[in-house]
Order: sequence, then C-alpha cells, then structure tokens
Amino acid sequence: MNKNVARIVLLTAGLIWGSGFIINKLILDSGWNESQLLFVRFFTAFVVMTSIYNKRVRNYFKQEFKVKQETKKHNLSLLKNGLILGIFLFGGFYFQTLGLVFTTPSNNALITAGYIVLIPVVIFIFEKRIVPKKTILAGLITLLGIVILSVNFQDIAAVNKGDMLTFVSTIFYALHIYMLGKLSKKVDLFLLTIFQFLMFSFLSFIAMMITGGFPTVDFSSFDGAQILLLAILIGVFGSFIGFFFQSIGQKHTNEAEAAILISSESLFGPIFGIIFYHDLVTSNLIFGMILIISGIVLSELDDSIFRKGKLKELN
Repeated sequence: MNKNVARIVLLTAGLIWGSGFIINKLILDSGWNESQLLFVRFFTAFVVMTSIYNKRVRNYFKQEFKVKQETKKHNLSLLKNGLILGIFLFGGFYFQTLGLVFTTPSNNALITAGYIVLIPVVIFIFEKRIVPKKTILAGLITLLGIVILSVNFQDIAAVNKGDMLTFVSTIFYALHIYMLGKLSKKVDLFLLTIFQFLMFSFLSFIAMMITGGFPTVDFSSFDGAQILLLAILIGVFGSFIGFFFQSIGQKHTNEAEAAILISSESLFGPIFGIIFYHDLVTSNLIFGMILIISGIVLSELDDSIFRKGKLKELN
C-alpha cells in the first residue's frame, strides 16, 4: 500500500469514528450505560474479526507448542503487547463514552482530538526527545479551545464533568496511538488487533457486571431491538473496520501523520452532531473548534517551515 492510499484509509477511519459519536449518544440516551455499550460494541468486533481470521488465530496457538524458543518469545510478546494495547484502548473509550453521558457529541468529538497534542509529550517521556516550542504553543492553543468549550464563563468555577472525563480519555488514546505506531510495523496486525479486542471485551465485561449487568433489551419493541442493532453495527463498523483501517494506515505512515489524519474525527463529529443530534451552534463551539483544530494542525506542521529560510520561501 502506498502512502496516498494509507492517508485515504486513515481519513476514512476518522469519518467512521466521527459518525460514531452520534450513535453512541443515541444508545446512551436510550438507557444503556457506558460499560454495556462498550462490551456489546467490542465483543461484536472481537467475534467478527476472530471469525474472519480464525486460521491465523489457530496457527498462532499451534505454533506455541512447536516453534523454537526464540520464536516462542516473539509470539508471547505479540500476545502481551496486544493485551497492553487493549488496556489503553479500553481506558480511552471508557472515559470518552462516560464523558459523552454528560456532554454533547460535538464537545466529545472535539476534546477527544486533544490526544494529538499529547503524543509528542508521550514520545518525550519514552524516547527522551526534546519537545519543540511549536508543540508547546500548539498544546496551549488546544487547551484554550478545550477551556472555551468546557467552562461556563458565567460561573467560572463550573467545569463540564463530561468534558473533563473526555479529556482524561485523550491520555489513554495518546499512549495507544504511540504504542500502535511502534508495533504495527513489526507484527501481524490482524492478531495484534484481535488481542486488543479480547482484552477490551474482558475489561468492559467486568465493568458491565459491576455497573448493572447485561443491558435489558425489549425485543417486543422496535426501539429496543433497534438500539441493540445500533450497538452491533457500531461494533462492526466503528470498532472492527475503524481500527483495522487505523492499523493498516499506521503501518504505512509515521505516527505524527497518522495522528493528524485520524483526528479528522474531531471535524466529522461536530458536523454529524449538528445535523443529526441537533447540537446547538454556539459561538463557543465555533471558536473552540477553530482553536482545537488550529492547535492540532500546528502540532503536526514540519518544524522546518518555521526556520527563517523556509519562512522567506513561503512568503
């Protein structure tokens, strides 16, 4: 796959996830809690992907008993990394979906994009690379956009709980994207994704049992069956296809470029929220959107364009 196709694939993932904010909100509004939604969604993705790639899964576990010690260590590393990625992915989705209970799809989508600014911080922590000044500026711009979206300026002490929970999710997403970018070029993407979904399903099942058990579905009601169908569909498209596209795209691009393309969900989310969920178009929403998107784009600009020579060329 060449880079241009990879970019289209990553943009498609952003489009899928952008529409997912609305579907998630509709399911939560129907009475499901966040754990029920996440379990049905990701268990569906796990079942679908395991069914399609069942030969790979069987061969993987067969090899554990036949291969040399060096290969066995590699295989165990694949399983371990997939499960760790699943933990980060669960953390991101759990706090994002819980935040969606208390905020609008537009705010949820825009604030989620904050992971773009956190990724350079994660890289610095793990690789000791110096964070460029323009990245710090991008972070401040994005933070300002989040504040405008989240704070009620008539009561400056009031902060939207849903927006803050969504911001917590960005930390987990940044860790997930960083690790996935490192691992996707080295291992079997299909198995890595399956192991992520397995861990995610396990964690969301535990959370679901703690917070109320399986969702109640009234099959005699069209609305009840429709909500279950929506949860299954978003499992197929939003989780299976969306994350498969992300993994494929990141295999053929670098982490920074992949992150900015994936963050297109922050554009599609508010658009779908305004059209289908009737989110109010306020000055805070528009200004916050402009700032967050500006911060994201600035964080991903090539450092070389800020050099004196390049600036002259641009002028």
